[in-house]
Amino acid sequence: MKNSRITKIQKLMIFIIILLIITIVFLVYNIKNFKQEEEIIIERYYYSETVVPSYIDGITITTHFLNKSSDRRPSEHRLIKYIVVHETDNRNIGTGALKHSQYLTSNSDNINGWHYTVDDHIIYHNIPDNEIAWHAGDGRSEDGGNMNGIGIEMAVNVDGDYDKTLENSVKLIVYLMHEYELDINDVKLHKDFSGKICPHKLITENKAGIFYDMIKKEYFLKYQTDKFLKEGK
Repeated sequence: MKNSRITKIQKLMIFIIILLIITIVFLVYNIKNFKQEEEIIIERYYYSETVVPSYIDGITITTHFLNKSSDRRPSEHRLIKYIVVHETDNRNIGTGALKHSQYLTSNSDNINGWHYTVDDHIIYHNIPDNEIAWHAGDGRSEDGGNMNGIGIEMAVNVDGDYDKTLENSVKLIVYLMHEYELDINDVKLHKDFSGKICPHKLITENKAGIFYDMIKKEYFLKYQTDKFLKEGK
């Protein structure tokens, strides 16, 4: 009887162990599948169509797209993954957004181009957001600024109000973030792609951190969410 009882206990233990193994295998398999399904669900969607805004919070945006024949406008469509912030580095009097827009549209000696120029009172839009432009200094890098980024040049002319230019740039960036569902990690500086100290004034005057804080604050105030404001995702 004793041996018989031990045998029954042993059989019961073996059955329980087998059941546990089957349960563990089942759970591992389903967790793996769930993670794969979750990854598919949260895969990033990037926009391929451009917006053409006329006003942002009272700031006029003048659209004057470059001729498709211009070397400054390759007319190659792409997905929009980044916003790339620059400065014109032109401190001469009167060299605001209008002058740089005129430079892009009238000067064909160079291939460099960008999408927007911002100063203290107006914004010019010269290349559609969904087209590449040569502004980030990283050639045709597959995941680079030229191939995937909207280039924004901030004017630094000495007769302009630089702080107001920053405010207007923030409003444009926040608008573009919202339109293209980009997050704060997608807002880059020219330096991030090429190593060039650009935007020069923003970096050398240690205002880059303040600038990013301005973007976060404006985004939250305007859209009442911090969904796209978490860093290091």
